[in-house]
Amino acid sequence: MRFTFVAITLALTAGIASCQVNQEMIDQVAAGEVTEAHASWWGFNEEDSTEALQAAINSGAEKLIVEDMGEPWIVTPITCAGNQEIVFEEGCELLAKRGEFKAKNATLVTINGVHNVTLRGYGATFRMWQEDYDNPDLYEKAEWRHCLQIRGSKNIEVLGLTLRDSGGDGIYFGRGGETNDGIHIKDVVCDNNYRQGISVITARNLLIEDTIMRNTSGTPPQAGIDFEPNNADESLVNIVMRNCLTENNNSTGYTFYLRPLNAESEPVSVRIENCRSVGDLGYGARVITDAALEDSVTGSIEFVGCTFENTRLSGIYVSKPAERGLVRFEDCEVSNTAGEALTLS
Repeated sequence: MRFTFVAITLALTAGIASCQVNQEMIDQVAAGEVTEAHASWWGFNEEDSTEALQAAINSGAEKLIVEDMGEPWIVTPITCAGNQEIVFEEGCELLAKRGEFKAKNATLVTINGVHNVTLRGYGATFRMWQEDYDNPDLYEKAEWRHCLQIRGSKNIEVLGLTLRDSGGDGIYFGRGGETNDGIHIKDVVCDNNYRQGISVITARNLLIEDTIMRNTSGTPPQAGIDFEPNNADESLVNIVMRNCLTENNNSTGYTFYLRPLNAESEPVSVRIENCRSVGDLGYGARVITDAALEDSVTGSIEFVGCTFENTRLSGIYVSKPAERGLVRFEDCEVSNTAGEALTLS
């Protein structure tokens, strides 16, 4: 009996490790007869499932379910299509193929120039190999091997995913053909990423809720979240963070480096509500603009009901022209910081 049990177990494991293409269901998707598809219809290979998963995404299915196969979906860079919801089942892991991602900007998942995409993954994980990318014997040093990048896209939702161990950011909002617009991030965890939990270069109508950004370490700035446009014509407009946590990052929790913007830039409008910085090894919150009044960006950055605690440096650091009323703190609390509660420069 014991031999029989082992044989059955091995057979089941082999069935999970690889999955045959289901051409009948693929044809039904192509014909528009089926709108909810399973990624495994295009196959699954425990060594590399890139071709199968990319084909499933490109199929045009309105809803794509990426199953928990008992083994990770090991892939090289994946690109999302528009007008699609992708559901990663609980327990599903999308894993960067080890030894790949040699290009400095090789990203695990990219949403670029498309509209109406939802990535839903409660209990699912995107994972990379940060320790490899930081090894100069294996990889050329870079800071852009992100778990997820969103560029020039509209109406995007990212829900419930854990994004970890990247060679860059958990999530990167970069420049594309247009400014990212109408983005919703909720219940996401960005853990142990190399540069930031989240970087926002340009975005409008961005809502980040109930999201954790922790344990960022590797290359500066090493923040929980960093708002840092590269050019004066980029935007930080109608951005709201609500009920978020930065924790144990190797630098600041919430940082705004706005020197690339100037008085001719579109005014910024950011509101941080009921958010916390706990144990960050820089400041709890930091805002920097150009020191000259005539060159400093206008607009509003509000922290409302936030707490900054157990930081290595000041709880709050602000460097801007005194005449520019850009930053406001309302009902915020600073406690047990190694530096001053508030530092002005």
